[in-house]
Amino acid sequence: MIQLLRQFSSLHSDRKQISVGFIGYPNTGKSSIINTLRKKKVCTVAPIPGETKVWQYITLMKRIYLIDCPGVVPPSSTDTPQDILLRGVVRVENVENPEQYIPAVLSKTKPQHIERTYQLKGYNGHIEFLELLARKGGRLLHGGEPDVDGVAKMVLNDFLRGKIPWFTPPPLLEGSETEKGVEGRAGRLGEMGKKRKRDDESVADTTVADTSMADMESSALNGEEDDDEFEGFGSDDGGADLDVVGDVDQAFGLDSEDEDSDAEVDSENEDEDAEAEADAEAAEEQLQGELLDDAVVSSIGDRKPTKKKRQKT
Repeated sequence: MIQLLRQFSSLHSDRKQISVGFIGYPNTGKSSIINTLRKKKVCTVAPIPGETKVWQYITLMKRIYLIDCPGVVPPSSTDTPQDILLRGVVRVENVENPEQYIPAVLSKTKPQHIERTYQLKGYNGHIEFLELLARKGGRLLHGGEPDVDGVAKMVLNDFLRGKIPWFTPPPLLEGSETEKGVEGRAGRLGEMGKKRKRDDESVADTTVADTSMADMESSALNGEEDDDEFEGFGSDDGGADLDVVGDVDQAFGLDSEDEDSDAEVDSENEDEDAEAEADAEAAEEQLQGELLDDAVVSSIGDRKPTKKKRQKT
């Protein structure tokens, strides 16, 4: 979006600055977009409509200014007060008789979602639902009567702030059929289909069994044919015994005498290594003796002759 604003600014280079305004329904995130572009909180935000009451000018760049506008509700002849309330345009605290909008909330949400959110079951109608919820939360008036209005406003706030999951399906195109749900699912969140048709399983099992039996029969027949053709190399059947070691020795000209010659060569090499080590030790001893002699001579040379003092007579 920042790159788009820069392009828009370059198109109007003849002006000193440009201003971009954010206009839309209340409680749709106009101030949040400006805070995101600035990377800090410059506009007040709240999950209730009507938080922005006046225009606010925010500097995005040197030549680009952003305008945070209050929510605008365009007039529409098709919108009912119920639609306007459920869109979050009006604050719930200012609504009179909020229990009349609870049937619309129950129709837009699924029963399992209501049961999971409020831990309630076995209610018939929205009034009974509100009474059970009020008694469970301890919201009672004088005389022990449930506070239906207060609980209804609480449910409307939960619906508008996303505590109760719900969605609106997209409109169907002309000529398209309604899609069926996934078979084997009950419509719960995160549920995977576990049911399978027993007929398909039985058919698959029979086909696998047939193929496995056919493979076993074919392998047995092939094994019998191989046994008949192959007789082996045993000596009982008249096969020839092969002296592989002798053939290899003859091919490379190796005899048993070569092993003796290798042993003699190894012994000679060991004698030579021992003589070389003895010579090295003798040379090292001679070098150490020479070094000691040189050290003694140098120490004697460094000594200075002492001078005798003349005695005065």
